[in-house]
Amino acid sequence: MSKEKSFLRNAVILSLGGIVVRTLGAVYRIPLARLIGDEGMGLYQMAYPIYSMLLAVSLTGPPIAVAKMVAERVAQRDYRSAHRVFKLALVLLSIVGLFTTLILLLAAQRFASALGDPRSFYALLAMVPAIFFVSIMSAFRGYFQGLQDMLPYAMSQVVEQVARVAVALGLGVYLLRTGYALELVAGGVSIGVTVGSMSGLSILLFYYLKRRDAISGRVRESPPLHRERTSKLIKEMLDLAIPITIGGLVVSLMLLIDAAVVPRRLQVAGFSQEQATALYGQLSGMAGPLVNLPQMVTVALVASLVPSITEALSLRRRQLVNERANFAFKVSMLWNFPAAIGLSVMATPIAVLLYGENAVGAGVPLAVLGYMVAFLAIQQITTGILQGLGKAHLPVVNIFAGALVKLVLSYVLTAIPALNIRGAATATVMAFMVSSGLNLVALHTGGKVRIDWTAVFLRPIIAAVGMGMAVFYSRPVITGVFASSTLATIASLGIGGLSYGVLAVLVGAIKISELQNVPVIGRLVEKVFFK
Repeated sequence: MSKEKSFLRNAVILSLGGIVVRTLGAVYRIPLARLIGDEGMGLYQMAYPIYSMLLAVSLTGPPIAVAKMVAERVAQRDYRSAHRVFKLALVLLSIVGLFTTLILLLAAQRFASALGDPRSFYALLAMVPAIFFVSIMSAFRGYFQGLQDMLPYAMSQVVEQVARVAVALGLGVYLLRTGYALELVAGGVSIGVTVGSMSGLSILLFYYLKRRDAISGRVRESPPLHRERTSKLIKEMLDLAIPITIGGLVVSLMLLIDAAVVPRRLQVAGFSQEQATALYGQLSGMAGPLVNLPQMVTVALVASLVPSITEALSLRRRQLVNERANFAFKVSMLWNFPAAIGLSVMATPIAVLLYGENAVGAGVPLAVLGYMVAFLAIQQITTGILQGLGKAHLPVVNIFAGALVKLVLSYVLTAIPALNIRGAATATVMAFMVSSGLNLVALHTGGKVRIDWTAVFLRPIIAAVGMGMAVFYSRPVITGVFASSTLATIASLGIGGLSYGVLAVLVGAIKISELQNVPVIGRLVEKVFFK
């Protein structure tokens, strides 16, 4: 299999896994939101940013650093050194994960109080053990990612999410029926995070043991090259991981800004603590997951992109770097531009369709937050390319600039009564607009990557805007035809998808010949158009 087809295959595998993971992640919040309500979702979401911020220490930088170091050595056929990198990362991440877990255990009560609602303590405490298991899982994922063997990576994500959803909903229902307080129910739901991480790790261990003979064989056959000092490997790993980890911490910090600032500033705007928590639940627990759902394709592309860019750079094939970067950009934008416009135009109908009639309020922040989909996708793709090029420090600086924008705007806009929760959503959109724009500049000046702006951005935007207009103007007619709002929303989404597909082909955003290279879909295209 050629490297280009292998790259596409890996992206498809991770995309399919991402579809399952993101769909489950979004879908399970529908019954969860109906189960524990806005206030319960608010308590759950208040705890999650603290957990994710500490988790970023082991989840962001280390696996990407391991993947990059492994990919560089595999490109030179040095499997022995690649495996040494993995074993070293496994030891270091186990220590870091244990240390971070202990910190959170000791400080959980203080963190919960700092968020403005001490009841979030139970949800935070239930998530603590997950940090240790995810730290170990990161070493395995980084190793498989560096080998460009994405099946274990994808399967671990799927199993992790399935276990998480099953435990969260099961415990949530049980605790509610037995009459426990809402904060304890939120804590029970959060246990799903820990069980999910244990399950994901078990799958990675299974695949590693299954492939152990093949891995050992390649290590034995690897030529006896110069053995790198352990201290040198640690330094290289830290040089790569620390900037990426800092970037991940800043992203988590942006979530923490919402958790710490938004409920308090909503109270300044005139809302009670319960109302503020409920509005925050609509923003982060309902609108937020829907905005993150389209990123399943982008996340998959980035996971495949980092080792493939690293490989091309190690082989000094600069043209291949540009080709892979443009391919990832184009696929991501073709997916995320229509998602951004669709979520914004159909915000309230989508919220009601998924969360029920009581979730009309979630459509308010979603109408604004929907546009973040496009900027978040650009930010993630550019970050992945820059990391693959060994310039991981540039996205860190840029996301930090975005976080500052978010902090200032969240503080100011959320306290304006006329804006309230829309102000917080606007701050988030502006933050990712700034960071993604700065990343694009860095990619051009520092990364020397040449982007085909017409193919990557202009044509998909034209098709997406046309789709948005088709949905907006057809919505009143469709609502009049269907008595059920659910059927009307589904029909509108269908019209949106159909109109976008047609427009994308008409404006040249998608070429029939390009679809031939997509696994499964390519065979269907050949039968229909080239038979």
